[in-house]
Parts: sequence; C-alpha cells; structure tokens
Amino acid sequence: MEKKYKILLYSFVGLAVLLGMVFLANKMLEKQIKAGIEKELINSNVTYKDISVDIISGSSVVANPKLKLGSATISSEELSVIDLDYKEYFTNKKIVFDRIVFKKPEILITQSDTLNKPKEENSKKDFEEDIKIRHLVIQEGRLKIAENDTVKEDLYISLKNMDIYDLHITENTLKNKIPFNFREVSIQSDSLFYSLDPEHDLQIKNLHLDKGALVINDLRIIPKFNKVDFDKRQKLEKDRFELVVPKITMRGFSWGFNGDKLQLESNSTTFANADFKIYRNKLLPDDNSIKPLYSQKLRELETKLKFDTIQISNASLDYEEKSVAGKPPGKVNFSNMDVTIANVTNLNMESENFPLTSIKAKSRFMGESNLNFNMEFDIRDPKEKFNFSGNLTGISGDAMNSFLRPALNVEVEGKISSMFFNFYGNDDNALGDTRLQYHDFKIEVLRKDGVRKNKVLSGLANLILKKDVSNKKMEQQNISAIRDKTKSFWNFLWLCIRNGALKSFL
Repeated sequence: MEKKYKILLYSFVGLAVLLGMVFLANKMLEKQIKAGIEKELINSNVTYKDISVDIISGSSVVANPKLKLGSATISSEELSVIDLDYKEYFTNKKIVFDRIVFKKPEILITQSDTLNKPKEENSKKDFEEDIKIRHLVIQEGRLKIAENDTVKEDLYISLKNMDIYDLHITENTLKNKIPFNFREVSIQSDSLFYSLDPEHDLQIKNLHLDKGALVINDLRIIPKFNKVDFDKRQKLEKDRFELVVPKITMRGFSWGFNGDKLQLESNSTTFANADFKIYRNKLLPDDNSIKPLYSQKLRELETKLKFDTIQISNASLDYEEKSVAGKPPGKVNFSNMDVTIANVTNLNMESENFPLTSIKAKSRFMGESNLNFNMEFDIRDPKEKFNFSGNLTGISGDAMNSFLRPALNVEVEGKISSMFFNFYGNDDNALGDTRLQYHDFKIEVLRKDGVRKNKVLSGLANLILKKDVSNKKMEQQNISAIRDKTKSFWNFLWLCIRNGALKSFL
C-alpha cells in the first residue's frame, strides 16, 4: 500500500510541476509576444487591452488591439491567433502564424501620416524579424482610405468577409502603400463608397472577389449636385456624369503593386446594361488646358493596366449640351450599344509584339439609325497615330433636330440615307474620305426665340445647298481637319465628319 501511495504522490507532484511549467511557459511566452510586437513594430503605435496565450494549442487572443503598419492603422474588437510556430520564433526569430482572425476590424489607410512621429532613437532601429501569416481572416470589417485621419474618407468599404493568404511583413514592405506582400485575396463586400471628385461619388452595392473572378453589382457614379447647382460651381466647362452599371464581371482578375504603382489585370471584362448620361454647359468659359488623346493618357497613366478584352453589351449613352441661354440643352442618344475593346495595356511597352488597341462598336443612333464605328491606335506611339472608320444609315431630320434645334438654333428637313467615313490622324491633324447620300434636305435657321424662322438666313442656306442627290452618293476624298488640342478626341472626330458632310452638302 505504501508503494502505491508513493507512486500516486509522485504522480501528483509531477503533474503539479508540469502544470506549473506550463503556467510559467504561458506567462513567459505572453511577455515575449508582447515585447516582440513592441520591438518589431517600433515604427507603429501598438496598443491592446489584454492578451492571453495558450502554449498547448499554440493560440492566443488579443482584446481590442490597435496597431499601425506603414500608412495603415488597424483596430479590432478581437484578434485571434491560431497556431503560432514557436520553434521558428525561438530559433530563427521569425514570427509565423498559421491563422489570424480579426473580428469587426476598422482599417484606416491615410495618404499623409498625421500621427506623432516616433522618437529619433527608435526611428533608427531596424526591423529585424519577418512576420508571416498563412491565412488572415477579416470578419465584418470596414476599410477607409482618407487624405489624413481627420477628414472624411475618400474610400469606404464594408467588408463582410476578407481572406488574405500567405501574408508577409518585412522591413521593405512597411515602406510600400500596402505594407505587406500576399499571394491571394478573396473579398465579400456589402458596400463601397469612393469620392471621385468634388462633384461626383462612386457607389457599389456589393462585390465578390474569389480565385481571380471579380463580380461588381450595381455600380453607380452619382452627381452631388443638380445641373443648376453644378453649373454654379464651375468656373470652366466641365462634364457632369451619371452612370449606372447593374453588373461588371472580370475573369482572370489580379491586382497588386508594380513598384509603388497600382497594377490591375483582367483577361475578360464585361459591362452589362450600362446607362451613361453626360451633361455639359457650353455657355461657361472654355477649359483651354491641353486634352491628350487616349493613347497618351494610357501610356502616361500612373496605374498599370492589362485588360485583354472589355465587352460592353446593351448600353445606352445620352449626351446633353447647353449652348443657347434660356433654352433646354440639345440631346444626342446612343442605345443598344455593343462595344468590344481589345488590348488596353501600358505594361511591357518595350516588347516587339506589343498589341494595337482596337475598338469595335455598333449602336442605334437617335432611336432610328444604325451606327457602326471602328478605331485602332498604338499606345506606345508618341505621335498618337490612329485610324477610325464607320457608317451610319437612315436618319431623319426630325431625329437630328432634337440636338440641332436647341444647340445650334437650326432645323433640318429631309433624310440622310447613308454616311461612310474613314480617317487617319495623329495629335495634329487628320485626313480621310467620306461618302454621303441624302434627299429632300432643307435647312431652316431660327431666330433667337428658337421658334420663328429667319427667312433671310434660311433662304441663303438653302440657296447654296446642293439639290437632291438621292440617286447618287456624294464621295469626298482628302477631307482634312486640324486638331484643337484644347478639345477632346470626340471633338476632333466630329470635325472630321462635319468637314466631309459640309463639302457634300455645299
């Protein structure tokens, strides 16, 4: 009996010693983790209410953590660390986590740092250890990006779930805009808000990113002001936008940073049933700044892009232009638009096989005419050479008057049966051909009230107008146009077509 009691006693003593060692190990580990955080993130403000560590399960829970990584400040209701690799920490001074879960975190990324700078002696210390997280989970979080931490956010995202795989923090990554590297990200977001400029906001109902597939639902560009108030705010001409896209799908999507520049890639991007409205008040002073052509804009864009194919299906575009005081704006409408854009990229521009960017579009113009348009250009070309061509069939005077009457104080009668155009151009000028067929065409110049006809000017206009040419096509070659570099590409396109049409009419 005595021997059994001794064995039992030794067992209890051994168990007590083991538990004591575990308790002491937990305490020691807790202190080391806390010291490690403060040491390795010396350039960040790190605080938390409490931390508990379990050496047996290799997990810990941090209550109310708040830390700063580069320009990102992260605060959370709770942070759970699952399976810390103690061996890596004690032998190689590497902090490796299998899984970290943030519950209800708020992530703020500021463009300029308004927090107190670290002390001089601390700022000279090096970041000595790597931090690796195999799987970072964010639940019910919020992401904000702002100019600084005292102003309204420029970007707001409500994150239902976010998973980041193979996250890596080093001394070098802390200097980047995103202070860590990663292999893959999946996101489920309930809402997104972004302030595009002082007059427009961008909103997204929800988005889902998983394994290279990004789906965006209900994207909207919303003006902050009505047309009257918008015009009052402008010192120069500026477009007012309204855009609704029910669904955007990107396949083969990836994103990251190329140096310090954001890089976006997608094999296939589709926009379904987009509705785009543009309004411009031409009564305001001209904006005489230089307007680069699309090739130059893409070539010099800070963000790096590689979009192989962009497909826009069943879209509509309404353009309104206010040109006469006291009258409603002129309107132009494109409906049932199908557009395919290929090779939108400013990556690897030194490559010999760099592709041309092409646009192919067809639509219903002013509700009654079929319009086809093609364009091609080389993003690399410093001379901004391009080619565009197209054709339009069957548009009546009534349809054209919805723009001509309010915008130019002119009415027309008759019909354009067909129009063809083909131009080659660059940043300075363009040269091309047009072919126009019309019949029963008549011009009426209106008085200032926009109702009564100016018989004298109308008579002069119709006097020099060529008579009915419905039995032949008026082909004009070597039509030229000089680009006004303070105007957009679309103004340049209009000048080319207009010059050809005027030569056919007159």
